[in-house]
Amino acid sequence: MRAAVQVSIEAEFKGRVGLHALPQAESFYECHGFACLGKDPDKENLKYYELTPEAADAFINRRKP
Repeated sequence: MRAAVQVSIEAEFKGRVGLHALPQAESFYECHGFACLGKDPDKENLKYYELTPEAADAFINRRKP
């Protein structure tokens, strides 16, 4: 995920990342600052998540384990 955020920054998208999450992964994305924008009926009703520039900044500046 760190690589996706970094690519977004380099592409001048300010760290924004969007994705459709499988139900078993929803809590992972929510825990990492992704905002749920609701279910997408065109994508099997999977929830769509986006990482805002602010959340991307917070994520990228966390200490690596």
